[in-house]
Amino acid sequence: MKSHTIPKKLLEQFAFYDTATDSLRLWRYEKGRAPFKKAPPKGATVIPGHFSDPRDANKELELETRLAREVEEPVNEFLGTLGYNTFVFSPAHVRQLTTYISLLFTRSKARQLATRQLVDIKIESMRNLLANEEQLSKIAAKWTMDIIEDGHQLRRLVTKEEVAEMTRELIEEHLSDDQLQHDYAGAVERMMANPDETMAAGAWGIIRTEPDNPFVIGDAPVVTWERTDQNRLIYGQGFSRSNVEVLLPVSPTACLHVLPAVRRTRQPLTPATQEVNRAQASFATQHCFTNIHCDKLDSDLQPCFGRVRLGINAFSFRHRDFSDTMFNLLMNRGRWTEPPLRQ
Repeated sequence: MKSHTIPKKLLEQFAFYDTATDSLRLWRYEKGRAPFKKAPPKGATVIPGHFSDPRDANKELELETRLAREVEEPVNEFLGTLGYNTFVFSPAHVRQLTTYISLLFTRSKARQLATRQLVDIKIESMRNLLANEEQLSKIAAKWTMDIIEDGHQLRRLVTKEEVAEMTRELIEEHLSDDQLQHDYAGAVERMMANPDETMAAGAWGIIRTEPDNPFVIGDAPVVTWERTDQNRLIYGQGFSRSNVEVLLPVSPTACLHVLPAVRRTRQPLTPATQEVNRAQASFATQHCFTNIHCDKLDSDLQPCFGRVRLGINAFSFRHRDFSDTMFNLLMNRGRWTEPPLRQ
């Protein structure tokens, strides 16, 4: 199945009408290549099997269907009006766009590639647990109490050896060849149920530009940055990071600018079109798109392509201490608790 990493409707916002093909097309910008005129919105960011789950043959179709029905269609109702000067955000718009942006970030190829780091972190945490006899004993005792509280008959206590054996099985499972894709499909599904609340509670605005100086949209279109006191942009900050800004171009002349409800120590500036476009190229794994050909735009994008790699130099999780993550998950029936910052 061919999965869409960016909804066709959003890409069509950046398209022009091509008389030669009697259809909508995109100008495609790419590292080391001249701009290409004939990219169709329908297939520009399609990746076969992108949402597939090797352990569930029906998962890809299920995710595509849910993404269209629950996430894309509500936003499509007003997507074309976001660029109007008269547009006003309602609470419903904000909730729908929060889910839309959260999923656009998660469904990109860039985010899929970052799954490797997350799986490595989980394996590391499980190995830490195996080496900690005290934690294994605490989990065994907790599971024994959980079984009793759930009303099940218990003829003997859960042992730490049983907890250790289950942990070893989990490690083997996470070392399997299909774990990365299985984890990624699960991440997309979880994000549909858990959009970012700090974004929903933030300040929402729209940046505008002139048609001859358009925004581009990259294949990883949700970008974040923090602007320093020296006016330098640090890309790839988490959505809950102090001073973080979230940007998503929605047409050649309009870009969403969200200030999540986080601690702020400096007054945000209105981003320039060039800043947005350079960020789009930096986050892109391969392409950026817009409705016109512009040599100046291409020369500006070229040195930026591929600078940001999620899980490597952006959105890295290594600043948090995950050593006790698996212990906390098993102690809390799989409920997630945010790992503390490293000392």
